[in-house]
Amino acid sequence: MRVTDNVALLKSVAQSRAVAAMFVIEPELLRAAETSAMHLHSWWDALTALQQALRDRGGELYFPEGEVVEVVDTIHGKSPLCALFSHEETGSSITYQRDIAVAAWCGRHDVVWREFPQNGVIRGLLDRSERQSIIRERLIETDVKPAPESMPPWKIDGWSATLPTIETALGRGADPMLDTRALQRVNEAAGQRDLSSFLHDRGLGYAGGISSPNTADVAGSRLSAHLAWGTLSLRDVFAQTRARQSALSDTPGDEARQWGKSLRAFRSRLHWHDHFIQRLESEPEMEFRALSEPLSNLDYRDSADAHQRWLDGLTGLPMLDASMRCLRTTGFINFRMRAMIVTTLCFGFRQSWHSLLHPLASVFNDYEPGIHIAQTQMQASVVGINTVRIYSPHKQLLDQDPDCIFVKR
Repeated sequence: MRVTDNVALLKSVAQSRAVAAMFVIEPELLRAAETSAMHLHSWWDALTALQQALRDRGGELYFPEGEVVEVVDTIHGKSPLCALFSHEETGSSITYQRDIAVAAWCGRHDVVWREFPQNGVIRGLLDRSERQSIIRERLIETDVKPAPESMPPWKIDGWSATLPTIETALGRGADPMLDTRALQRVNEAAGQRDLSSFLHDRGLGYAGGISSPNTADVAGSRLSAHLAWGTLSLRDVFAQTRARQSALSDTPGDEARQWGKSLRAFRSRLHWHDHFIQRLESEPEMEFRALSEPLSNLDYRDSADAHQRWLDGLTGLPMLDASMRCLRTTGFINFRMRAMIVTTLCFGFRQSWHSLLHPLASVFNDYEPGIHIAQTQMQASVVGINTVRIYSPHKQLLDQDPDCIFVKR
């Protein structure tokens, strides 16, 4: 949902006589348990900005409604397609099955479908030893691509270039706890602002500042939603981070040393971003079963009442309840609290990791399926290779919010 470093857009413009950009409003995806009005609010924000950027270049962005195969079949029936251009994505089972259906349709109709990698996740990876060299080539050694100067328009009669309301598209109302005024803006311009403010101002406190919910919303990068919804490219984040590190390399003093420490920690976490998505790409079944077979049948005691109290922030555990209310209101909570939310529900309330997978995804404004599924399993300790960690909500309160500033807010 950006024009800068958008390889699919650049290639389509360079290789086609006319181009129509489309964001398909897919009923099955909108009905999915993990999809929420919070997500659509960010999508609509990003799409509105993207549409204006394409119009500035002579193009248009359309919003057809229907399953993707139905949409492309309708276009093809009126004016034969030569090619589809898109980014590769690693999504949930719904988008995975949709992509299989689109590939089959393209094969039947001799339409070329070109997908372009946008991160370090490698489709069909067989030899893990090759992964690091591929990542370096994609994200470190390749320059950020500029936005196209113009776009040859393809006007499609009968298609809407107006987004429906979120309520109409979703078919249900928003979470009553959601405060859209508190949601992070998610569009390309906001992504560049957030990246710049982090690298030149907020990021000084990154090392040591991301553990507490009182400081993480400022000291943290706040780039996860932009990376999840495509309003920033990972290659651009790496490039600007390297440039900032280079500018600081000859600067003396304690502040420069603190910046160096923070940016090294940040780059380390950037590399982990694709590690978890790669797991889902390589093992899509992990959406439905534990990675460790012996740990797939633990003695959980799923309870609708316990789930509802957890979701509503009414468990009586102050740090847990505050974190859940913060999530449902703003869509953001820092990583340590995310881990605490999962471990407390799984180990404290004995609820299964899979039962919380979709409810929790729906209140993350930076929902990235690969990261979310992998992290949920990891915190629930059903992966089988990670150290078991249980985050006590009492200890986290004492360590991260001893004056109850976050809990009270």
